[in-house]
Amino acid sequence: MPPAIQAAVREDLMKKTLFRMLPLAALAAMSLYLLPAQSSANPSTAPVAATSASLTPILDTMAANYYLSNLRAALGSFTWEYSNLPTPFARWLEEQLQAAVTMNSRLQLVNRNAGAAMDPAFRAEYEAFFRETETGALLHGRYFLEADNVRVRLELTDLGSGTQIAARDWLWPQAQVPGYASVAPAPAARERAQELARLGINSGGLTVSLSTSRGSGAAYRVGEQLEVLLTVSRDAYVRLYHIDSAGQIQLIWPNRFHGGNGLVRAGQTIRLPDASRQFSFNLVPPYGTEFLKAVASSLPFVDAVGDFADLGSDSRQVISRGLQVAGTAASATASAAPEMAESLASYYIGP
Repeated sequence: MPPAIQAAVREDLMKKTLFRMLPLAALAAMSLYLLPAQSSANPSTAPVAATSASLTPILDTMAANYYLSNLRAALGSFTWEYSNLPTPFARWLEEQLQAAVTMNSRLQLVNRNAGAAMDPAFRAEYEAFFRETETGALLHGRYFLEADNVRVRLELTDLGSGTQIAARDWLWPQAQVPGYASVAPAPAARERAQELARLGINSGGLTVSLSTSRGSGAAYRVGEQLEVLLTVSRDAYVRLYHIDSAGQIQLIWPNRFHGGNGLVRAGQTIRLPDASRQFSFNLVPPYGTEFLKAVASSLPFVDAVGDFADLGSDSRQVISRGLQVAGTAASATASAAPEMAESLASYYIGP
């Protein structure tokens, strides 16, 4: 490893932030869009052949509703009930689906997770990829604990029209789910999601949309890289916060590498990191559910916040304080109070 990269790594290890800032050269061989194979460190107690055998006919039936004889789909997010929260089960489920399509005559999965395309605000970002790969649908869903089973609601959505092609349930005995693939989210993650979902700072017609490139509620492995998408309905100043599994909050954009004062133009999609790759978001332990919180204001934030520094765990105080100050200070120069908006996304980091 070149000395410059070694120095960057040593510096990052001393930081308490989850996100590591590494030079482009250190990341050249890595690809965010490769769907990793099943981890040998966590062998499933249920043989892949058994799960594939039960999933394959369901997927075949779902694809039969499509107007073409073969359907190519991208993977979306799979989340717990209606919480939009991912758990380790989601990643295990994705592995079973990838194995099942190899035995399927109608449905193929492309080698990219594109869950963000479910949000109309970001669909245009994927149009070229879908066209080049002839991808016509997104496979996504939710899962529930019912008695001794896990019920997975599989949904196939047409990417062109946004309409549902098919939906089917898959039941799998909970006893045959590997121990590492817990189905329900931890109570702390549920409580934090509820706390962050509504900080009470929405006003006016401004909206902000936020997602990882795999969709909100995506499941990642340690060592993978996070890519974030955000956009606004009107010109606005945006701050993006990261909340780790322990509840610690950090401002991650705008930062010293990118973003300036955080101004985002209406309809502009900000992709982090951008094409310049001056920084990257590398996912490292501890494992657990983490959150991204975007806050937008029609007027600039007036309080200074250091990037990648621990800001505490009081989300209402940390995330909304800049808006409160902006609303007061701006009154001297603006005839109206600032419009404000917020958005929340979650993802899971596992082994």
